[in-house]
Amino acid sequence: MPDQMPFVSVIVPTHNRRASLVACLQGLLAQDFPADRFEIHVVHNWSDDGTDAAVAEVAHDARVPIHYARRIGRGPAPSRQFGAQAAKGTILAFVDDDCVPLPGWIAAGVAGFGTATGFVQGATYPNPAHRRRLFEKTVHIPAPSPWFETCNIFYSRAAFEAVDGFAGPFGDLFYGEDTDLGRRVLAAGYGAGFAPAAVVHHDITAQPLRRWLMECWHLRNIPMLVRRWPGLRDALFLGVFLNRQSAAFDLGVLGLLSTPVTGAWGLVAFVPFFFVRMLEPGRYRNPVVVALRAAFGLPRSIVTFAALVLGSLRHGSFRNGGIVL
Repeated sequence: MPDQMPFVSVIVPTHNRRASLVACLQGLLAQDFPADRFEIHVVHNWSDDGTDAAVAEVAHDARVPIHYARRIGRGPAPSRQFGAQAAKGTILAFVDDDCVPLPGWIAAGVAGFGTATGFVQGATYPNPAHRRRLFEKTVHIPAPSPWFETCNIFYSRAAFEAVDGFAGPFGDLFYGEDTDLGRRVLAAGYGAGFAPAAVVHHDITAQPLRRWLMECWHLRNIPMLVRRWPGLRDALFLGVFLNRQSAAFDLGVLGLLSTPVTGAWGLVAFVPFFFVRMLEPGRYRNPVVVALRAAFGLPRSIVTFAALVLGSLRHGSFRNGGIVL
């Protein structure tokens, strides 16, 4: 019966994404979950783009309560914390403002909870209605992720409050705060679930080349995460490298450093990097586009390498296990 269902509070942090937020809210209002068993909290990290007026317009005729709060702060984690504190649900559902939940999202997420479940991840796919870009931002999480991304995740309030939510060393950081929260919940003795039917479609957003390159700079927090949660090494390539591409790039850097001894032959060490890039074309099938992606992957990998080295120097040592390359 509906009155036996848990009450769900959906929390949507937003900043300067009015059109995407409206699509997100429309997806939430189209849920097949009983209207009297959920609410929506929009936490607006202030941007003068008409977001407040757009939310008011959607909320006017909405079949569920849409609460709007304006704040000024840094990053989405404080906004999520703010929304969680204002929410009344026994389940806190987090979704980003550039995601559209499909019908059944809330129902599937709720169904994923068991007696001792602390959180349930959903599946996130690039929005099939959006055109793919050469330089783009999107998210693809089709299976359980060790990073516990908050673009699509449900927490029990009991678990969330047991670890003080987004409090802690990552609470004011942009990147890693969601992973740290999930790890703290697991460390508190709760279980994790995955609901493949709790689907959201993530926007595919075109990015300028500079922003596309510098997006990797946020990875400098990963060594801090790994130092704090050594179990994350299971998610790394060979337990040390971020992925196969970064390992191949690091090999190329070693070859470059060896050129005073080996001469130009040292540059051959970069061949595996381009080989890996060509073998992992993802959505691209045009060989010319794949080659361009491989070439542009070099400067992006330079940024990633610099971010990880900086993070390892700042947060790690061989003694405390914070090295990630």
